[in-house]
Amino acid sequence: MQPFHLAFPVIDLDETERFYVEVLGCEIGRRTSSSINFNFGGHQIVAHEVSHMPDMNNGSGVDGKKVPPFHFGMILEWDEWHHFRDRLQTMNVIFRIKPHVRYPGKIGEQSTLFIDDPSGNALEFKSFKDASKLFATRRGHENEDGGGLMSQGVFPVNDDGTNP
Repeated sequence: MQPFHLAFPVIDLDETERFYVEVLGCEIGRRTSSSINFNFGGHQIVAHEVSHMPDMNNGSGVDGKKVPPFHFGMILEWDEWHHFRDRLQTMNVIFRIKPHVRYPGKIGEQSTLFIDDPSGNALEFKSFKDASKLFATRRGHENEDGGGLMSQGVFPVNDDGTNP
């Protein structure tokens, strides 16, 4: 599969460039007078300058937190996520949603945090101790927050922990 492409609005290209390069560590691809391409973990994201930002803050509840409906981000390796979190804290970056464990004890358990770029775009960075659980869920619990309680074995699994 090829890398994905995501375009998003920003108000100030210079501030956006500083944030994505200095805070997130992205490299710049191409830059025009109205857009910047960034290498975001091997994927292409493009900041397009706009005169005003759309309202994207009417979020819904996810695990008791008000998660913005439009956000993007990256899934990091476990140790990498913790180093990244520590780096953001050292840089005094303000968290939209502070680092925490979402869905503790469930198959979808993950460490997550949200920050905003200078234009208010929400970015989520998360990690799973076991990367194979990214899409895991327990059979019959697909619509449950966190995908059901933790279990051993291959996913999906039955309620009794056996493989279907």
